[in-house]
Amino acid sequence: MVLLAALLAWVAVDALRARDALEQGAARIATIAPDAMAGRTGQVEESLAALQQDAAEAVDATSGPQWTIAGRLPVVGSTVDAVATLAQVSSSLAEGPLEDLVSVVGVVNPATLAPDDGRVDLRPLQEVAPTVVQADEEIESAQEAVGGIGDVLVPQVADAVGRVETELADLRTTTATAARAAQLLPSMLGADEPRHFLVLVQSNAEPRALGGIPGSMVQVRADDGEIVVEDQRPASSLGVFDAPVLPLDDAEAALFGEKLARFGQNVTMTPDFPRAAELATEMWRRRTGVAVDGVVSVDPVALSRVLAVDGPIEVDGRELERRRLARYLLHGVYRQHEDPQEQDAVLEEATASALERLMSGTSDATGLVDALAWGAGEGRVLLWSADAREQELIDGTVLDGALRGLRGDDPVVGVYTELTRAAKMGWYLRTAVDVEVVDARPDGSRELAVTVSYTHTGRPDVVDDLPEYITGMDESDPGMLRFNALVYAPAGGRLISAREADANVGLFPQIHQNLVVGARSVSLSPGETNTVTYVMITGGQQSANVVVRTTPGPRATETTLTAQGNG
Repeated sequence: MVLLAALLAWVAVDALRARDALEQGAARIATIAPDAMAGRTGQVEESLAALQQDAAEAVDATSGPQWTIAGRLPVVGSTVDAVATLAQVSSSLAEGPLEDLVSVVGVVNPATLAPDDGRVDLRPLQEVAPTVVQADEEIESAQEAVGGIGDVLVPQVADAVGRVETELADLRTTTATAARAAQLLPSMLGADEPRHFLVLVQSNAEPRALGGIPGSMVQVRADDGEIVVEDQRPASSLGVFDAPVLPLDDAEAALFGEKLARFGQNVTMTPDFPRAAELATEMWRRRTGVAVDGVVSVDPVALSRVLAVDGPIEVDGRELERRRLARYLLHGVYRQHEDPQEQDAVLEEATASALERLMSGTSDATGLVDALAWGAGEGRVLLWSADAREQELIDGTVLDGALRGLRGDDPVVGVYTELTRAAKMGWYLRTAVDVEVVDARPDGSRELAVTVSYTHTGRPDVVDDLPEYITGMDESDPGMLRFNALVYAPAGGRLISAREADANVGLFPQIHQNLVVGARSVSLSPGETNTVTYVMITGGQQSANVVVRTTPGPRATETTLTAQGNG
């Protein structure tokens, strides 16, 4: 017993030393990714050197015969193994993938990848791509090793395991993105052969599920890192097709009608961006004869962020900073120009300016990347490739815009809006979504109460003075907001009910891409708010965080998540 007590005391002292080294190492891991993204090579090298010292200390503290013996003991064995595993993982990371990433950080940081004289030099990125991909795979293996650690009895060690696991997850997010980008960017920017892409510029002033109608369509050519505009025209110029350009399934026909596949302005009615991209590609091919290699979507809010990276920009003869630029593109232009052709010209000017700024380079490359990342996170920047291999890399990222009811282990609730009258009143629509986890069920599913509120923010006196092009041509109720609201339950889930105040609300139920969706029509007068609570059940074993995906509007949707009871 004396010998056993001495052994455990010896191991305990070593464990505390290892724990301290591991926690310091976890803190250093947390700094490596942001420093690398910002191009702070010196700080990355310092953090790596310190991490290697911490890892060596942890390995030394968990080596020796006392650890071999303690690891075989009941009860304490799992804790001993946990500390030893963490030490080995930290050492492997510091001496392997992280060291490799430091060697290429100068190539993959935004400043290096920024265009120079209208062109991105793709060769350095092509050279380091295999290293980045391999490093990401090794970090994924490290994640799995830490995730496989069993129950740990000592709280301090359990805390260290959780800390390392969290920091590895954050790091993996960065390296996975870098690995995909390293594989995608060269091919999509024409490293091997010229590529052609269609850019959809959505106008949130006339809401559609993915954001708004495509007001402008731009065909660009990417050739060895250089991007040039080849064609630019209003989406309305595609005209109306006699029949759907691609077959519609029953749910698409019921929810959106044939106009989804007959009008260029309506391809974004579906909340599934890959489907919208396929429809837009086919319409463009039929009208221009060009089969593009992919589709990019962006809205004026995201454009304004990109354009504002280097300060105010002149559009339509006005020098505008970011917030005023978004407001002008989504509302002001329709008040200043009643002629749709003039409106289209202003949107085309802003789009051309954004592309020019992207390709001419910027003094704030990190700010530019941040602006694009923010737009992607908001669903305002989307990407689809006609190449199956490229699309596989895009799938599952914030850029894919695909309709899904599950993101990893997270159940996804979808809330989408479609304006049903020809008007530009989206500027006055404010949306708020509150998700309450009401109960956790034995099968791992959860009951959710999803409350969706729509508010018409326009004042009657202001709306009365708006031109008909904004309010709509219906003289009986000018300025009325009329739209369809679509709410999707998570994968494997279902809608139970919908209530407004004390009354049930009728829904038009459908199964769209294996997801249950309820649709209803809403009409709002200026100043009016409509609030409906949807009760739904998630799929089984969906106990992770609830994700809410909404239609990107002129303003961000106000989203809250609360948990009560057994949630």
